Amino acid sequence: MDITGLGSIASFAKSVVERIFPPKMTAAEKAQATLQLQELMEARENKVIDAQRAVIVAEMEQGDAFTKRARPTVVYAGLAFIFLVHVAFPIIAYIQKTQLPELTLPEEFWWAWTGVCGIWVIGRSAEKRGARDKIVQAITGVKK
Repeated sequence: MDITGLGSIASFAKSVVERIFPPKMTAAEKAQATLQLQELMEARENKVIDAQRAVIVAEMEQGDAFTKRARPTVVYAGLAFIFLVHVAFPIIAYIQKTQLPELTLPEEFWWAWTGVCGIWVIGRSAEKRGARDKIVQAITGVKK
């Protein structure tokens, strides 16, 4: 399992070199081209990650306290919507003996909510284990 993503970059770079560069190239030239392409792709990936990290850090460093509570708010609001649609409304309809219209939460809700919950839970778990790095602080909104 390639957690870092570097393996996928290496295989992609090798496949690009094999498909695009001329077959007359020697194995050494292909290896050199593959390494150069890998370095360029890794540099690009690092810049993207650094930009994302900078945005998250800037968001957490601003004075607006709600921004730091936004993730838990999304988690709790999602739980409230799930409770309403799957518990409260059906119980009310059962008690009143009425037919409830088909209520479902959209697929986009589930994707967004599970993504936010997953990241928040991972960050909180790392924080509770003692991790205090910038990524955990960005996820949880807690400063050192």
